[in-house]
Amino acid sequence: MSATVTFRLDPETERILKELTRREKTTKSRLIKTALRDRYKSDTGELTPSAREIYASQNVPHAKPKHDRARRVEELLKEILLEKRRKGTL
Repeated sequence: MSATVTFRLDPETERILKELTRREKTTKSRLIKTALRDRYKSDTGELTPSAREIYASQNVPHAKPKHDRARRVEELLKEILLEKRRKGTL
């Protein structure tokens, strides 16, 4: 059986809570439970997870940039020069 607790948040904390629930795609309840448990573990001296464990638990996909211009420099430069040649400004 779980208890229901109601509390008020200041505007900044409310904004942070909304942003985190949206970013992590979780519920407010689960986010608050996790934060409280993590805080309790760190205050009581229980083992805290390493940075690697925290990162792994975030389930962040390894994103690649949509447009990697550094790899296409030669192509982009050719396109720019051809466009200038077409306009007669080269």
